[in-house]
Amino acid sequence: INAQCRALIAALRDELKQHGPDLPIYWGNRNWDPLLADTLRQMKDDGVTRALAYFTSTFSSYSGCRQYREDLAAGLAESGATIDLRVLPRFHDHPLLAQIWTDRLAAASDGGGRTRVLFVTHSLPVAAADKYRPQHEALAARIAAATGAGDIDWQMAYQSRSGPPSQPWLEPDIADVVRRAAEDAIEQVIVAPIGFCADNLEIRWDLDVTAGAVASDVGVRFVRLAPPQDDPRFVDMVYDLLAVGDGVPCRVGCCRNPRGDLPSVGER
Repeated sequence: INAQCRALIAALRDELKQHGPDLPIYWGNRNWDPLLADTLRQMKDDGVTRALAYFTSTFSSYSGCRQYREDLAAGLAESGATIDLRVLPRFHDHPLLAQIWTDRLAAASDGGGRTRVLFVTHSLPVAAADKYRPQHEALAARIAAATGAGDIDWQMAYQSRSGPPSQPWLEPDIADVVRRAAEDAIEQVIVAPIGFCADNLEIRWDLDVTAGAVASDVGVRFVRLAPPQDDPRFVDMVYDLLAVGDGVPCRVGCCRNPRGDLPSVGER
């Protein structure tokens, strides 16, 4: 993941140098080096007083948006930096994102027999998915319509469920959906992990290994598409978000905190 972040940053730097404004780019992580507090401390030392914050997270949710804002607030407090941080909005509805997925799906759709497309994302507790699920469903419908004029056989599926069994999480699970495809005489499933920007271990294990083994057991061909971050149009999309960042920042209350209110930054 760090290697993919470095590649994205390098491409964005080139874009900013070519088209302006030629701004510095800083990078901070929540759980690994470079950590946010260290990055904010460096920004303070460099004299930065204002910044736009881009999260590599497509959809609105506590873990994908608000928690990062809380981490930024904690990082500011730890570093002693005084920086006006404005968080860019989620980009699930950006046309370039849909175009990338549409082209990847179209390229994988030929010659596979009777096919069902599975749009997959990380499961969340149902109580925390009020914006998260509709945003995924809207993107999936947009991709399907652009690929197959509305006639494509598709559905949403979820991966990586955790938490206590008594707590309702988003369903159906990807493994159950693959089994159902076999029961429906589907010959091939194309799995589009639209919940992720970049390839990672979670995709490779939960989809390629676990769900792929289920597909092999039930006799269904399993095709998994790559996430979009390595596409040049993804860089164009992030540049576009940065270019209009002052006009459409993240909205107040966009992602509810199920654990109660914690200090947060970047809301306008």
